[in-house]
Amino acid sequence: MDFELSDEHVALRQSLRTFFEREAPLDVVSRHDRDEEFDNDLYRKAAEIGLCGLAFDERYGGSDADQISICIAVEEVARASAALAYAWLPTATFCAKGLARFGTDEQKEAILPRVATGQVRMAMGLTEPNAGSDLTHLASRAVRDGEEFIVNGQKVFTTGADTADYIFAFVRTDPEAPASRGLSVLLIPRETEGVTVRPLRKLAGQATHTCEVFLDDVRVPGENLVGELGQGSRIIFDLMNGERIYVGAEGTGLGQGALDMALAYAQQREQFGRPIIEHQAVAHMLADMAIDVETSRLITYSAAWKLDQGMECSLEASMAKVYGSEAGTRCANRGMQILGGYSYMVEYGMERYWRETKLYEIAGGTNQIMRNIIARELAKR
Repeated sequence: MDFELSDEHVALRQSLRTFFEREAPLDVVSRHDRDEEFDNDLYRKAAEIGLCGLAFDERYGGSDADQISICIAVEEVARASAALAYAWLPTATFCAKGLARFGTDEQKEAILPRVATGQVRMAMGLTEPNAGSDLTHLASRAVRDGEEFIVNGQKVFTTGADTADYIFAFVRTDPEAPASRGLSVLLIPRETEGVTVRPLRKLAGQATHTCEVFLDDVRVPGENLVGELGQGSRIIFDLMNGERIYVGAEGTGLGQGALDMALAYAQQREQFGRPIIEHQAVAHMLADMAIDVETSRLITYSAAWKLDQGMECSLEASMAKVYGSEAGTRCANRGMQILGGYSYMVEYGMERYWRETKLYEIAGGTNQIMRNIIARELAKR
């Protein structure tokens, strides 16, 4: 077993760290967060260095990166800005990947090159007011009408929908089929008549709005069907392991950011005549943060490697999601304690990590659902 990153992986992390420290410093990210204003310039620059094409091949302007590279990129994006992660991840690692795997040649050629250049973004239209963890009971309905679908329904927690070009929407196309077999995926252009998007107020990552989407007799061309009719569940479950692994990487990146910030503060802040890192209570919190980050990274990369090899990894992906998200929360909590009163001050940045981490214990399937999956996989094995 080789636990060393390749030279290419090390270079990728270093280049991304340098890029984000230059283009997304704390004061800029905090300003966009405060003003609830999406940073189009940062997204465009991220696309220019190749971040938006990681999950599909060179034919469409991507790089077909391996899963470890994607995890490294996710870590660095999450460490820099949750708002960027909220816009970039659904587009680049879920919707674009789904399109690359299941879309028609025409869809790929029309959309993926523009995803790679940052010209097109997509929002995930999965969750509904009455369907969260149980995605097989979605109620949004699409009915065939000649060469089109007519879509009615409502989505919620559709992050980035107000500035996205498409909603990658999971809809019910066969109400008579079993719950898991009547779903399909449609690419719904956001500016189509009958699509109404309403931003919601939320705790963190305000620069990328999380939205409700109302679909009222929305006409969608038949060629916007992704994959086969009635095979939406296959697409969901094909992408889910990757999404859970990336959530683990997000937690790792947030934990790393909190650790870096707390360590720098503890080395500079003096109390009782010496830097607080020399006080055992603070040193032990830093040590626990480092243990969490390293453990999270190892379990996430292990799952990512299995995904790359085409191996069954539902157990490992779920573990990565649970451990990574909870490790990120623990690190942010300890970081708040180490910075003390300054942790509440926006200019120091720790409060932003603290706000951002909690989402990942919920998004991508709650950690309670993940534990159900882990237990079920253990019984199967």
